[in-house]
Amino acid sequence: MKKSISTIAQFMSKHRWVDSVALVLGLAIFATIALINAPNASIWFDEAFSTYISQFSFIEIAQFTAADVHPPVYYWFLKVWTSLFGTTELAFRSMSILFGAAAIVGAFFLARRFFGRKVAWVTLLFLIISPILIRYSDETRMYTMAATIAMAATLVLAKGEEAKKKRWWVLYGILASLGMWTHYFTAVVWIAHWVWHAIVVSGRGVAVKQWLKQFFSLNWILAYGLAVALYIPWIPSLLSQTKTVQSGFWIGPAGPDSLTNYVTNFFFYLEHNQVIGWWALVLFVLIAFVILAIPRAYKSLSAKEKRNYLLIVAMAWLAPLVLFLLSLPPLSSVFVERYLIPSMVALSIFFAVTLVVGTKKWKPWLRVFPIILVVGMMIFGITNVYKYGNFNKNSNTHILSREIVQKVQAEAPAGIPIVANSPWIFYEAIFYNTAEHPIYFIDEATDYIYGSLDMLRDRDLHKIKDLDQFKKDNPVIWYIGNTTEVDVAPYQDSWQKVRTVGVYDDLTKKEVYKATEYRFSEE
Repeated sequence: MKKSISTIAQFMSKHRWVDSVALVLGLAIFATIALINAPNASIWFDEAFSTYISQFSFIEIAQFTAADVHPPVYYWFLKVWTSLFGTTELAFRSMSILFGAAAIVGAFFLARRFFGRKVAWVTLLFLIISPILIRYSDETRMYTMAATIAMAATLVLAKGEEAKKKRWWVLYGILASLGMWTHYFTAVVWIAHWVWHAIVVSGRGVAVKQWLKQFFSLNWILAYGLAVALYIPWIPSLLSQTKTVQSGFWIGPAGPDSLTNYVTNFFFYLEHNQVIGWWALVLFVLIAFVILAIPRAYKSLSAKEKRNYLLIVAMAWLAPLVLFLLSLPPLSSVFVERYLIPSMVALSIFFAVTLVVGTKKWKPWLRVFPIILVVGMMIFGITNVYKYGNFNKNSNTHILSREIVQKVQAEAPAGIPIVANSPWIFYEAIFYNTAEHPIYFIDEATDYIYGSLDMLRDRDLHKIKDLDQFKKDNPVIWYIGNTTEVDVAPYQDSWQKVRTVGVYDDLTKKEVYKATEYRFSEE
């Protein structure tokens, strides 16, 4: 085995083109795994918001998302993307797959630049089978786009530190601002950059006055001054959204499990309490290997590589810690694993460099063993991604809006409308609207207290504004909802139930997505 590994290493060192071949093959594997799964899950609320808002103009998108909790750049990109590739589930989700692949490319080149080709190859291996990256590459949201921007900005930061040329710092400032225009929590990556920058300057052993001068260098001020200047138009919306989040939000309180879930979701796409039995033992063994390898890796690195290692550590571990601290009282919790996809990409680099460099003096079979453990855990994690799909971990609900709409479409004659019993169900269901079974929501039954509902409040699309007239025009409807009750409760007591159908969920062993057929009595 030792001879085989040596032969492979020699071949790789002589032929750098192998890197390009490996990267292309790796991306093909990643895209295949993601594309197979992409059409499987029903659109859930966050995705539904993305798909619904993309139909509006660029200005309207900015207005509507300003009332929600995210900036507009991702939605602008999505609008352009779907105008080119259509509005199917796969079309909407494929942009995230593209950005997921781009994040892998960025991480590969970052790892190779910082630590060499072996680390880059292992990083590539970990990322193309990363359960968490595959999962959110299959979601119509901005997380993989944020990861791509973070990797690109880190590469540019490294180039700027070396070349000292202003063009790199200008580009870095643009990317930092673009990240904030895409997702607010790219901020934890920029904070990690700041901390790393402070460590680097401190390592020079200069006096306080000189330290401040070197820390706030002209290039650093240029980069972040430009980033802030480009971000000024959105700052009022940011402040408004911050107040909305802190006044009460849907994310559960942060606790010790927040950080452990960060690790278990990275490997398994499971919460920490779900990692039991042999998989728990495998994780403990890997952690033991990593703990042993960290000091050895750091000692083996050159001075420049040590600085690079600290940057990766800051992105992979400091960033989630910052988000955790920002989630403690009196602030409302904002700790969600998917907000940390950029950090999880960096985490792949961290494990790669630690396991490659930190085990140099180990026997070949022992060096390969922890890498095999990671691969095994991640392959198991991919099966969990396929199994759980768009399961909402916050509400413990498996989203089956497509399934209930399709069941009604199969049961009801053409021309019978479908009415959602809440705006949340409407957002998810409207994606599956057809001319034969148009989908509506009831205006007077909707309390527009959340900014995410402004699109419904301010437009008459699919809105029932005159319920009495609607009942005259449509004496029979299907009323859909998510409920543990026997039927989807009628909006008015006078509605006459005909029958109820539901969708059984093999995952939760429950039937909560239901549709009740109602007739309207003449009044």
